[in-house]
Amino acid sequence: MKKVLSLVLALALVLGCMSIAGAEAPKTKLVVWSFTNELQGMIEKYYAPNHPEIEFEFQIYPTDGSAYETKVDNTLGVPDAAVSEEAPDIFTLEAAFVKHYVESDFTGNLKDIGFTDDELAVAFPVMAQIGQNSNGIQKGLSWQSTPGVLMYRASLAEKYLGVKSPEEMQEKVKDWDTFLETAEELKTASEGACKMVCGSGDIWNAYQYQRSQGWVVDGKLNIDDELLDFEELCKTLEQDDLTQKAGAWGETWFAGMRGEIETLCYFLPTWGLHYTLKPNCVAGWDAENPDSEENIKNATENGTYGDWRLTDGPVAYSWGGTWMGINAAKAATADDTKKAAMHDLIKFFTLDDDFLTQYAADSGDFVGSAKAVETILANGGTPNPFLGGQDHYAIFAKAAALANGSLMSEYDSTINDLWDKFVTTPYTKGEVESVDDAIAEFKNQVKSVITTIDVD
Repeated sequence: MKKVLSLVLALALVLGCMSIAGAEAPKTKLVVWSFTNELQGMIEKYYAPNHPEIEFEFQIYPTDGSAYETKVDNTLGVPDAAVSEEAPDIFTLEAAFVKHYVESDFTGNLKDIGFTDDELAVAFPVMAQIGQNSNGIQKGLSWQSTPGVLMYRASLAEKYLGVKSPEEMQEKVKDWDTFLETAEELKTASEGACKMVCGSGDIWNAYQYQRSQGWVVDGKLNIDDELLDFEELCKTLEQDDLTQKAGAWGETWFAGMRGEIETLCYFLPTWGLHYTLKPNCVAGWDAENPDSEENIKNATENGTYGDWRLTDGPVAYSWGGTWMGINAAKAATADDTKKAAMHDLIKFFTLDDDFLTQYAADSGDFVGSAKAVETILANGGTPNPFLGGQDHYAIFAKAAALANGSLMSEYDSTINDLWDKFVTTPYTKGEVESVDDAIAEFKNQVKSVITTIDVD
């Protein structure tokens, strides 16, 4: 009897220990904030199923009315709130405000959670540069790279310019002087029916990457000489009637994509191909079944599906992106297990070769790891029927390798808007006598809005 009791007690003790051991291994909680549900969906699909040891809590705050930035500022900017359970461990940053946060104390050095120089070297330089502060500290990494190229209608290029290949088209747009010459040739050949671009503003995102320095240098406002050339180009495009004289994101812009009016070129990045040009290539695009035979047939017969091609254009550039950053306060207080979890999650989505090649195959998105892009190209690339079978990865890869992310500053969004409003618009439309007069007013506006840089 005693032996039976001993065995029962021993078994109970073992089971109890197992139960206690299980209770002593709680999940590591990661709070993730973003301004869209994109990252949440990626985590739930690709990461969480293989990491049951992680408990995720997601919070989505839209960027409308700066709600997301306000929430981040009001949480991460307050010491007690920054380390609370509700505060994010990891949060996303978009191009419009990424520099503001990597220059702040809110975001932590990724090396503080275990990233090494060898790991960071895998990222495309342009995206890594944007995720660095002015001291070169890496505070953000992106799972995507957003290089931009020139996208054009193949049928219009052949009809009016005799162009039969992307290589021939590149010769027509290899620099801005040639681009302007081609715009004049197009006007003559089409008798004014076909325009080179929708509006002069379309070229801004590309042209600004031609600068040798950004808007702020050593704390002072810098107006690069390239910007003066930009104004002359825009004025010629406007006054010689070489554009549709309309802005981006308006009905005229989209009408050119659908082929309802003849617009030859669009300067767009990776996301512009998949999420702007393609779904707007025809009226009635079926967003629920984009790859169905019926949808593609309609888009081909009644729209411009299959008629688009990519080429480098006058300059390599980047437009947009989403970076993952860490809460500096919570990273500083996290134990080794949590730091490792933060490191592993960010590394998986931004640098992991296996994941990024799979994600590229699933989504068509252009990823942020140069190594993963090399793998994708080595495996045959990504022939795209929307582009007549052209491999968009091969074209984007060249731009991603050449674009200079060090030009971006935390003030770009504000200064870009002021430059357009007080220089480009009035000068190209002839509302001011000289570009110098326009720049003088621009400087006054910058001085009144931004007090942390030297304008004089």
